[in-house]
Amino acid sequence: MNEESTIQLKAWNSETGINEETGESISVYSVAKSLTMMNFTTLFDEYLNLGGKGYREGQLIGQNLRTTHRTLQRLAICFAFGIIVGLSEQQYTDPRNETAVETAAKIKRMIDTGELPFGFYI
Repeated sequence: MNEESTIQLKAWNSETGINEETGESISVYSVAKSLTMMNFTTLFDEYLNLGGKGYREGQLIGQNLRTTHRTLQRLAICFAFGIIVGLSEQQYTDPRNETAVETAAKIKRMIDTGELPFGFYI
């Protein structure tokens, strides 16, 4: 297994005050095939929260996905837009997410009216 396909588990060490590798590892494939939608949601939430990931990190992930299978690239785009549309469908916002949710709602309208097509799943 290589660095891209293996997760090295880390845990907080209260003596050193840092996250350190535990010596345990798990394959990305094993994690992916074991995740439920709620597990993925929680994993994604935690990933975003650890270090405040945003647009730039998403862009880097997109750049990394440029070498994956073309059908999977389409699925990644559809999946990302699905997340955006799902977030747009909320009634309550506050100043922290208001503009982003309004933007998501605009994207949803574009998808709903056919202005933002995805193409076919092949």
